[in-house]
Amino acid sequence: MLRRTVLCFSMMFLGTNLVLADRMSACRKNASPDEQSRACSDVIDQKPDTDVLANAWAHRAEAYARKGMASAASDNFTRAIETKPDLKFAWMGRGMAHLVARRFDDAIADYSMVIKLDPRDTQAYVARGYAYLVKNKPKRAVQDFSKGLQIHPTNVSALNNRGLAYRKLGQHKRSIADYTAAIQINPRYALAYNNRGYAYETLGQKANAVDDFRNALAIDSSLIGARDGLVRLSAASTIAAHSTKLASKGAAIAKKNCAVCHAIGQRGDSPVKGAPRFRDIHARHPILALRQPISRAIATPHDRMPKLPLSNTDIDLMITYINSLRSKP
Repeated sequence: MLRRTVLCFSMMFLGTNLVLADRMSACRKNASPDEQSRACSDVIDQKPDTDVLANAWAHRAEAYARKGMASAASDNFTRAIETKPDLKFAWMGRGMAHLVARRFDDAIADYSMVIKLDPRDTQAYVARGYAYLVKNKPKRAVQDFSKGLQIHPTNVSALNNRGLAYRKLGQHKRSIADYTAAIQINPRYALAYNNRGYAYETLGQKANAVDDFRNALAIDSSLIGARDGLVRLSAASTIAAHSTKLASKGAAIAKKNCAVCHAIGQRGDSPVKGAPRFRDIHARHPILALRQPISRAIATPHDRMPKLPLSNTDIDLMITYINSLRSKP
């Protein structure tokens, strides 16, 4: 009888732990923000141990931030910090909530705490640098971006933002060097082209500015600043022709290498069942994120897909072509 009672309580305890673990897993996952916040609330209601509770508060804060509930997000990050003061990502998240609310000093204080907890956290330096930048303290911003780049030299956000800070300081050649470095690391970084175009324009280098504004628009047609720059430089009439030329080259590459399996045009189904149609790909991935899945598919062939000897330039042209499909009737 005693053994049966002990076993019964053990099973109940195990069952409770399994339910808690399941809800915590849902709390951590990037599901819909509503589902995430409900799962985190279930965990919080169970009053688990300190580590689990603090993480539940912080993940619920993330869910609220995704829903645009900045105040609730900030409050939940605060509860996480009160529960576990060394929870680094809660300080980082609350710093972002402060930044969104334009409480720059509070954001800087939270990012500084992250750096105190982990002096090699690149993102904390980049985030604090951005807070200094929007607070119009470009010298302090440059210091933080530079520190972040010492730790992680290929951080393109740090390079782009340090370029912005140098521009505010009137150091346009330095800003161009940073934008150029960012573009060399990520040739699809539209904002870096856009910002370098501004710097070239300021220096009177019209041809370089026009090229950069064109490249920015070819990658991301939503960059109104680049479009306005071309208008200012009397080059607006060349936008369509330039984009069409790039897309045409990409279409030729796609026809040669991909048409045997994929529908690469505006009509028709893919010859191979299950192979995505090119006109649908943009809906699966944000424009600037297309390079990763396309590069991955080329580098790691699947089923009948061969390994294609395509250069980075070829991939960029294919991406430009895929992006152009969504704007056609």
